[in-house]
Amino acid sequence: MKSFDPNYIHCFSKKTIKLTFQQWEYTGTAFVEIGGNCTFADMLSEFENGDTLLSLLKQKTSKLNFDLKDISQDEEGKNWFRAILISDTGEKCETEDFLDALPEMLVGIDLIDIQKEDLKNG
Repeated sequence: MKSFDPNYIHCFSKKTIKLTFQQWEYTGTAFVEIGGNCTFADMLSEFENGDTLLSLLKQKTSKLNFDLKDISQDEEGKNWFRAILISDTGEKCETEDFLDALPEMLVGIDLIDIQKEDLKNG
């Protein structure tokens, strides 16, 4: 991001966030959009909960460069996910785990862009 206008946190704005997931040398990147009137620090709570994080990643505006699936619940009522991360050499690592573990794979959160939202058309 070339410039950050701090006044945008005091008005409704669309923030584009780059999320990096990693296990060992295998990574996956997602770009998500979060709107509203909040600071970047306020948005960090969106990434702490597996259900909230998965919901954000499944939005139509989200772009992922790795496979991510909501597998559903097991017989004990725990939600599961499957992710396929990729190394720099193209090798794949498939991971299945409880949805609560998804935020533990998140190693990077970057604010890429911020734009003032046009509330007249919304």
